[in-house]
Amino acid sequence: MICPVMKLLVKRYMDPMQDPDSRENRARIGMLAGWVGTVASLCLTVAKGWVGFVSGSISLIADATNSLADVGSSLVIALGFHWSRKPQDEHHPFGHGRIEAVATLVLSLALLLVGFEVAKSGVMRLLNPKQIEAPFWVLVVVAVTVGVKVWMAVFSRNLAKMAKSQVLKADAWNHTYDVVCTLLVVVALICAQMGFPSLDGWTAIGVSAFILFTGVQYAREAIDILLGVCPDPEDIVKIHETVETLDEVLGVHEIMVHQYGEVRMVSFHIEVDAKMTLNAAHLLAEKAETAVETKLGWRAVAHVDPVDRSHPMFKELHQVLSEYIKSDDELIDFHDLRAVGELAPYQVSFDLVTDTHTRSCRYSRVYQDTLKLLDEKFAGKIKVAEIGIEAAVDSCPMERKKFHLFSE
Repeated sequence: MICPVMKLLVKRYMDPMQDPDSRENRARIGMLAGWVGTVASLCLTVAKGWVGFVSGSISLIADATNSLADVGSSLVIALGFHWSRKPQDEHHPFGHGRIEAVATLVLSLALLLVGFEVAKSGVMRLLNPKQIEAPFWVLVVVAVTVGVKVWMAVFSRNLAKMAKSQVLKADAWNHTYDVVCTLLVVVALICAQMGFPSLDGWTAIGVSAFILFTGVQYAREAIDILLGVCPDPEDIVKIHETVETLDEVLGVHEIMVHQYGEVRMVSFHIEVDAKMTLNAAHLLAEKAETAVETKLGWRAVAHVDPVDRSHPMFKELHQVLSEYIKSDDELIDFHDLRAVGELAPYQVSFDLVTDTHTRSCRYSRVYQDTLKLLDEKFAGKIKVAEIGIEAAVDSCPMERKKFHLFSE
């Protein structure tokens, strides 16, 4: 639930003339989270740093350093969303959406550096213990900073849901970790007054562990986005459902999704009746593209694959391959099934789809098993088999081989 202060900030910052889910308002939400985080983290840094200096607590100074890193991370988030608003240009035709991932990577590197420094300070305190003065007012100030951090975590998590942003979601978790870190500092301060000053150093090391963990998580997420990740299975299902409901579309395959921040492009192949005219097939492809663009809001490109299902060999071969796919754990689908020739023996071709974990070195086994199957089920009926193998999501060209099952 969003508190009144959050609602007021969001309402004042968003553009009322645009849809709440628009790219502009998404960027505004990200910038709001970044600037609020920058100001709040700066205040927390000053407060924790001052109290840590007065009390002599290395763990509290480490926590202040963590908050200083949050100032940098929030600033990077604000600037990242600001830069992502820039429209496409001749050098960046897909916009600047991936700069959000670059900002996250910069943030992760900063957190890793801070984490190592905090861990170093904790070890030095263990080697050189020092008495800590932590009167009641120090605990009150630290407790207030915990309350502020809880509010920031809730605020960022709500904005992350509104903007559907992984960066803001990660930032919300960062604030959550900070709450835990500061609570550890409170425990260390109380224990120091009870005669256990060494816990201050151990707490600093614990805080550093949280910082390092967050930095590694940020780095992994950013690198995944920059390198490219597999599309969301739910999005693939939506594309299948959207296109396959169109009349005259016989099947959909080779769905490729390319993401540039919030800008996404998708390409896919549709199977159509081989007897369809070129103009009709073109119009159907455009209809499929429009359906996907309307459903998902992505740029879509459809490729047409003609398939002759009237061939006397098609139905039987389709059934055999369907059963074969179900019996092999490494195969998940097949497409572009074609049979050529008026009389047996025929020439057939089809493409097999493996799961993403199957390595290309396993393709020879797939070829052997497939040829064995064709020989058992269609002895003397197939003269030439052209078989392609590809992964479900793969940037490499399809591997295709032609086999002569027998010589006339």
